[in-house]
Amino acid sequence: MAAFRLSRLQKRVLRWLLAEEKRLGPMVSSSHPSLVVAVPNAKGNISHSLRRLEAQQLIVVGRTRVGGFADFLYLTSKGRQKATEIGKKL
Repeated sequence: MAAFRLSRLQKRVLRWLLAEEKRLGPMVSSSHPSLVVAVPNAKGNISHSLRRLEAQQLIVVGRTRVGGFADFLYLTSKGRQKATEIGKKL
């Protein structure tokens, strides 16, 4: 499978999720609204980036029962590894 190139926004989302995981603990998921506040980009861009990260199996997006809106997010082990790699390159 070909490697996907991550955008700056996707890298920023992964780093934010990793920081939140370290702050809150691995068993607590982060909320979509707090991500939108933390990353100052258009909400549509964030939603598109989340779908791409989910397709690459780097994150899991929990959705609401009504409407299917993004409710919570957390890193997969693959996503955690990728976020750590990105953090080391900075």
